[in-house]
Amino acid sequence: MAAGALILAAGFSTRFGSDKRLHLLPDGRPMISATVRTYQNVFTHVAVVVRDSDSDLARRLADTSSHRLPIVVPTARAAQGMAASLADGIRAIADWDYAFIALADMPNIRTETLRQLDAEMRSARRDARTAIVQPTFEGKTGHPVGFSRELFADLIALRGDRGARSVIEANRHVLTEVVVDDRGVLEDFDQPPG
Repeated sequence: MAAGALILAAGFSTRFGSDKRLHLLPDGRPMISATVRTYQNVFTHVAVVVRDSDSDLARRLADTSSHRLPIVVPTARAAQGMAASLADGIRAIADWDYAFIALADMPNIRTETLRQLDAEMRSARRDARTAIVQPTFEGKTGHPVGFSRELFADLIALRGDRGARSVIEANRHVLTEVVVDDRGVLEDFDQPPG
């Protein structure tokens, strides 16, 4: 059964001041390309939620991917908040066994960290356990967060701009926090660097 990462990239970058998805990192790659590549290094299946008006971005993702092409999931509901984009993304990958929900503006997560998180989720699924897997660094919870398919309906039912925090809180009994040595699980780009 398929599983992988669902990258949320339909936001409007209001605090950033420009389209942060295309912000060039020090290595010259656009942020979205770097993020997608990191996840493709670990997961066979990677889906990216973009606004339905993002045809240029979707083409860029196809052009810059030397791996398998990511699944591009357009949403017309990005203005309704992160929960709407997340719901559209989950609907598109509803046949997956689990998905790690990732944010496009977090390109500094290390491949080794993703492998560690995925191994924890695969272990739970081998035992047929419903699971949430979340990284922690220096006592703070981070991203990406993995959800098994039993929780997909709860993710689809979310509203507003809070993301999946309420689903995690309601299901703490199936939550595994994985301590990682990777500050990247906390680092997002809400404002331009420097």
